[in-house]
Amino acid sequence: MTRDDARALDAQDSLARFRDAFSLPDGVIYLDGNSLGPPPKAALARLKDVAEREWGRDLITSWNINGWIDAPLRVGAKLAGLIGAKANEVAVADSTSVNLFKLAGGRCRSGPAGR
Repeated sequence: MTRDDARALDAQDSLARFRDAFSLPDGVIYLDGNSLGPPPKAALARLKDVAEREWGRDLITSWNINGWIDAPLRVGAKLAGLIGAKANEVAVADSTSVNLFKLAGGRCRSGPAGR
């Protein structure tokens, strides 16, 4: 295959339009399939917003005003169809063992009830 053949194939590539949606250094051709890959520009913008506004400015109120408290159910609803469940039947969280450990750890650190 010649360089001109490759360019012709690139010109016909239906996925080529997505390249500009990713943050990739100029001149880089990224072919690693065992990686997260280059970050989507939209994800970088969202991360910046979460760090600066939701975490930095809104602080603890983000649990309610930015919907952090509902994230386990929101993500679970998106995954439900993949496992044959209804949207309201799935929550994404730590394992039961980890959650019980956190519960017990928090209780042990707070001391006996009433103190």
